[in-house]
Amino acid sequence: MAFTAAEIKNLALMELNHETITDWTDSSNTDIPIINTQYALAKPIAISMYQWSWAFKYAELTGSDNTGTQLTKYKKKFTLPTDFIGYLSCYTNEQLSILADYVSVGDTIYSNSDKLYIKYIASVEESAFPAEFVDWFKIFLAQRLNGYLNGDMQRQQLLNSEEPFFFRKAKNIDSKRNKHDSLNGNPLLWVRGKIGGSI
Repeated sequence: MAFTAAEIKNLALMELNHETITDWTDSSNTDIPIINTQYALAKPIAISMYQWSWAFKYAELTGSDNTGTQLTKYKKKFTLPTDFIGYLSCYTNEQLSILADYVSVGDTIYSNSDKLYIKYIASVEESAFPAEFVDWFKIFLAQRLNGYLNGDMQRQQLLNSEEPFFFRKAKNIDSKRNKHDSLNGNPLLWVRGKIGGSI
């Protein structure tokens, strides 16, 4: 099932026993700006709290000469993708040779490598959220909204006790979907995702 931001917000409101909202453009409803702000803050935090398989992306970045006065030790600078939320790894080639010497400042990576490949966590549309993630995220969002909308301490305690269970459940389902590969030469070592290959 594909979710929308409005549906997820309403699911969080239902967790708070709060009236759901059908018209998110209603300027007379003073709760809407609060909900929208908290949702915009919670979404990237939730996506970056775990290495969700559906939020991984690979990108090849093309560098430009670092002619500025910042970090002159590095000859190249690379601009991160616009959907970037957080790093997982930086590589110097398609065979995933790890880049050891680089610095990240804002949306720029400085390095001496001519090309840069990154594996990163991306901001994804709600339609890509699996159901188990939404089951957790609605509680995570409700935790943030409770203090603003009704301040019910008993409900907050209930949400605080439920959230870790649903987070673990979502992580477990995601890890089972993303099968583990063994490292060559040692069957006792396992890693998430694919090792080697083309980016």
